[in-house]
Amino acid sequence: MTSRGQEDGGVDDKVGKTRVLEDVLDEVLSFNYRSLRTLRDIFLRPGTVALAFLDGDRTRYTPPMRVWFGVLTWMFLLSMVWGGWGEIIWRISGDGAAFGDAVREGRRDLDAVRAAISTMAALLYVPIEALLVLPGVIALKSMRKGINFLRSTQCYFIPVTAGAVSSTLVLIASSVWPDILKWAFPINTGIFVLIAAQVVHAGFSSGIAGLIGKTVLLTAVVTALSMLARMLTLVISIFWALAQVPPVS
Repeated sequence: MTSRGQEDGGVDDKVGKTRVLEDVLDEVLSFNYRSLRTLRDIFLRPGTVALAFLDGDRTRYTPPMRVWFGVLTWMFLLSMVWGGWGEIIWRISGDGAAFGDAVREGRRDLDAVRAAISTMAALLYVPIEALLVLPGVIALKSMRKGINFLRSTQCYFIPVTAGAVSSTLVLIASSVWPDILKWAFPINTGIFVLIAAQVVHAGFSSGIAGLIGKTVLLTAVVTALSMLARMLTLVISIFWALAQVPPVS
């Protein structure tokens, strides 16, 4: 009887993992109605979304973490218009004039170096961004004792997803108004703060002072992690590109 139960449990576990994988692939590659409703409410009613997951309700909304992966996928596809992640990071970080001069002084082909940077950055950026999620989740979880780690993770991805959507829209707008990239940081940070404040108010703080302090802390942590991901991606990609593109004799 025990053996039979263990076998059934093993089969159920495998089926469950398969379904999770299928669900993730479905959410990453396409947005169904529930995903779109989740995305809408992340902007219009982020506190309601947070409360739903804090209460353990997984039927009303798509988990924000999965929506975030979907947004990143579409952001990656759209980035191909600008030459990939490397080119986007390059543009957001500045015009790269100083780096371009340094590459030319080293007698390397600037276009080849930038292409190599974009190739490596495309492989690195999303994994690095995903790896740096954990400190942010821990920071949010520490704001409320006894909260389930998975629930705090979903709440964390509510403002993070809003920030990713904002970044995507800014990049789209930059195709007709390039100077908007100069305002990308304040725009994206402002969106994040507005959404994060409502999430913190919904389940992580009861007073005004706590709300302000925890929102500022969460924003600072996420901003630092985002900048670190961008910096690591760019630095690693630059060193890799310089190693791949030899100096012209």
